[in-house]
Amino acid sequence: MALQSTVVGSYPKPPEEGGSFALRKTLQAWQRGEVGEAELAGARRDLAREIIAEQEAAGIDLVTDGHVWWDDILTPFAGNMAGFEIGGLLRWFDNNVYYRRPVCVDEIEWRGPSSIEAWRFAQSVAGGPVKAVIPGPVTFARLSVDEHYGDHGRFVEAIASVLAQEAFELEAAGARFIQIDEPALLGAPEDLELAKRAIGQASGQLEAATTILCTYFGDAKRLGAELFELPVDSFGLDFVAGPDNRELIASLPAGLGLQAGVVDARNTRLETTDEVAATIDDLASGVGADNLTVSPSAGLEFLPRDKAKAKLERLAQAAARVQG
Repeated sequence: MALQSTVVGSYPKPPEEGGSFALRKTLQAWQRGEVGEAELAGARRDLAREIIAEQEAAGIDLVTDGHVWWDDILTPFAGNMAGFEIGGLLRWFDNNVYYRRPVCVDEIEWRGPSSIEAWRFAQSVAGGPVKAVIPGPVTFARLSVDEHYGDHGRFVEAIASVLAQEAFELEAAGARFIQIDEPALLGAPEDLELAKRAIGQASGQLEAATTILCTYFGDAKRLGAELFELPVDSFGLDFVAGPDNRELIASLPAGLGLQAGVVDARNTRLETTDEVAATIDDLASGVGADNLTVSPSAGLEFLPRDKAKAKLERLAQAAARVQG
């Protein structure tokens, strides 16, 4: 398999400066009761189609729908699980975006898929495979409030059982790549053994899909090489906010993939193709180009649309140069 390019997940929803933000207008009209659910869903589909086309035009191999159906990565899942209520807004790590904090008030149970309809639509309009993204159980638990279980391990494993079902249904729907986002694990090395069991619940049910354990907003040096014992096929690491990850990948076992965040998803400065290519070439020399996928350092929702698109173009150009 050749060197690939991808995105981490989110993409800017607002259009480039001067454009009409159709989804926002439709959402406001929906809140006023002027349009129905069908019109709102149509606006989301239109934006997903547009974002997928932008990623593909930039040269990205493995796209997402930009999370146009989500306000944040937790709410769509928590809102569709029995046992959760949706709380107030909190800052998403150290960024100027927010998420609604899930509050567990009862036994957590599966109430059907949360992301499959959106993934199916994205795959229907994409020219290649679309990566599915779900939150990791440790991050989900650490960014939530537990008012029911009273035990962190039980709480994480209860969440994991539902996310395992989501992953199973995604694969059954045809998803070939499933990313599990675990940024909170970087600050919780004491949860590493728990993460192995919890993520194993999801990956253990899958037969063919490639699984990617994705971290961002820092380095994984507190986790050390034990991180690579997690039961997934590939590991996403942020080489912008976590330059020490360069030392860690020397311990990446043969046969495992690396999804490397090499352009800054939180800074409008546009990297040159030369500097991105140099970073990719350095990483490829360590893990092998066939085991390497390159991406932005995190989701691109923090950037203006034109900057996000330009960064993806540079990323794809640099990857093609190294591959060539």
